[in-house]
Amino acid sequence: MKNSESNALIRLTKSEVEMVINSLQFTEEAAEHFDASTSFIYKIKNDFRKVLNSIIEGEKNIETRNQTKKENRNGPQTCKRCDDW
Repeated sequence: MKNSESNALIRLTKSEVEMVINSLQFTEEAAEHFDASTSFIYKIKNDFRKVLNSIIEGEKNIETRNQTKKENRNGPQTCKRCDDW
C-alpha cells in the first residue's frame, strides 16, 4: 500500500537534532502535566533519536577511516634501495 501523504527532506545539523529532541522532551513533559496524549510526541522523539544515533555512528566511521589513513601514511615503509644495503 502506497502512502499518499507528502513528505519532505530536511537537512539538520547534529546540534539541531539534539535541540529538537530536547524540545520534544519538554513538550512531552508538559503534555503529561495536562493529561494530554503524548503518543505522537514519543514516536517523533524516538525517530529523532534514531537520526541522532545514525549521525554519531557516521562520525565514528569517519574518525576510524581518517585514523586508518593517518596510520597508513605514518607507518613503516620499505625502501628497496635501503633494504639492499
